[in-house]
Amino acid sequence: MAKEYVEFGKITDEALGRLKSKVGTERDKVPKAFRSLPWAKYFIGFGLQDRVLTEELVVRFAIGIADMNPLYYDKEYAEKSRWKGQICPPGMLSLTEKCNGAMEGLPGCHTIWREAEYEWYRPMMVGDVLDSKTYLVKVEKIPSKFAGGKAVTQKYETHVKNQQGEDVGKYISEWHRFERSGAKKASKYEEFKLAEYSKEDMDKIYEDYQKEVKRGAETRYWEDVEVGEETPFLIKGPTTQTSKFAYESVMAPGGWLVGHHLWNMQVQMQPKLPFYNEQGIPEPPVAIHWSNERSQKILGLPGAYESGYERTNWQIQMLMNWMGDDGLLRRLTQRYPKFNLMGDTTWCHAKVIDKFEDGDQHVVKCEVWTINQRKDITTTGEAEIVLPAKK
Repeated sequence: MAKEYVEFGKITDEALGRLKSKVGTERDKVPKAFRSLPWAKYFIGFGLQDRVLTEELVVRFAIGIADMNPLYYDKEYAEKSRWKGQICPPGMLSLTEKCNGAMEGLPGCHTIWREAEYEWYRPMMVGDVLDSKTYLVKVEKIPSKFAGGKAVTQKYETHVKNQQGEDVGKYISEWHRFERSGAKKASKYEEFKLAEYSKEDMDKIYEDYQKEVKRGAETRYWEDVEVGEETPFLIKGPTTQTSKFAYESVMAPGGWLVGHHLWNMQVQMQPKLPFYNEQGIPEPPVAIHWSNERSQKILGLPGAYESGYERTNWQIQMLMNWMGDDGLLRRLTQRYPKFNLMGDTTWCHAKVIDKFEDGDQHVVKCEVWTINQRKDITTTGEAEIVLPAKK
């Protein structure tokens, strides 16, 4: 069975041409046969139905990213805030994307999320029904050292409204597609080692967890913010298989987190989707996010890696801890120059680089980044926060 698909996973001119022909069109990459499955609409967020932000989904997402902000789960607390109800973790905006680089074009080629941009116009509230439209906006062939010389970028833009027809936000994602064999041959990470910790290392990590600062209901005013000040850091990790499952089970990427005949049905409908493990059994590509062995074998990486979604949500948590309940995160850009590997620990940081008035909004702009135990900067970006003003 595995040999039947050995020719898949190539970047060809024909496949690239088909993908480029879709630029500018609305995308919804869900097979019709899959839509007809009676259970699918309750499990898959990508394109099958409007995304209903139930309290259960919101709390599960918050637990998955380990961000227990009471605005997400404490109804009584949230109703006393300026929002008059429970809000959703802002990172849930990524759930509205109906198609992306992991879901269409170049079958069998691997996908890595490289950049993202979020814009929020209002909070997403528990009970909201989000309607989204996703468009493919760019396809480009580029050189890539990691991918053995060549890769393809796919860029998508998603516009989101709520049940009142109000604009909620915009989400832009950019993906790198490459041949798995090329990445493995390149061996860019051949000398890279997975993290190991002593008891003293873990004690320091536990100490840093105790340093988290949550502003909560104490209002932070725009006038009190100074350019150059740094926010308190936020620590996450070390990443484990358990922490990965906690998040991936909520995200349900591509609808691949199903077992037995439900997964076998997907393989039959999308035979180019899986890779085959050492036992000749098809597995979804997402397995490389929690299996060191799969990632080593398929990609030549030292171990499993986090795709970037978690780091986005961790940085959002850090920013919301700092701005307090009355602030509004209105924009976040993210770039992922380094992998976050299994066992890595991540420290999230931000620094105020500007403050300005934009119409009736008082905005603080921050540089944001994450750093791991190797002192590698694994994420870079910028954020804009709207704060209350005294005047």
